[in-house]
Amino acid sequence: MSTTVRPAEQSDLNELSVLMDAAVLELRSQRGGEALSWAIDRNVDSLVSLTSALEAADTMLWCGLWENVLVGYAIASVVSEGTEQVVVLTDIYTTPEVRDVGVGELLLESAIAWATVLDAVAIDGHALPGARESKNLFERFGLTARLITVRRQLR
Repeated sequence: MSTTVRPAEQSDLNELSVLMDAAVLELRSQRGGEALSWAIDRNVDSLVSLTSALEAADTMLWCGLWENVLVGYAIASVVSEGTEQVVVLTDIYTTPEVRDVGVGELLLESAIAWATVLDAVAIDGHALPGARESKNLFERFGLTARLITVRRQLR
């Protein structure tokens, strides 16, 4: 079976939009995901967000493929921390059916390689408390928790 990753192109945006919508739905169903829905809803819609990512000079958007079918994506952006650059992996998603074939690993490897080429000092990612698969993926690649956000609902 063949898994590959490549930079996204304009012609991928409609398929990527479907994947992003699926990612948001899955995110909202996870522990802690509903609390983040305010941030997700600000992004207007997935096609606009993906188009912005594709066109931004400081952002990279990748497509993850399995058997030449688009089954995942990742988005990473460069942010400044003082005089240094950090790459923030804002999105990484694969369809549940391919989570054991290495597409997520290749997407994360691509983001790390891009950060290295940019001479970034670090790469950051985000995982919800209930997102065990995401946390395991990050930990396999040496990303460790450095901040835990806690919340108590008041109403």
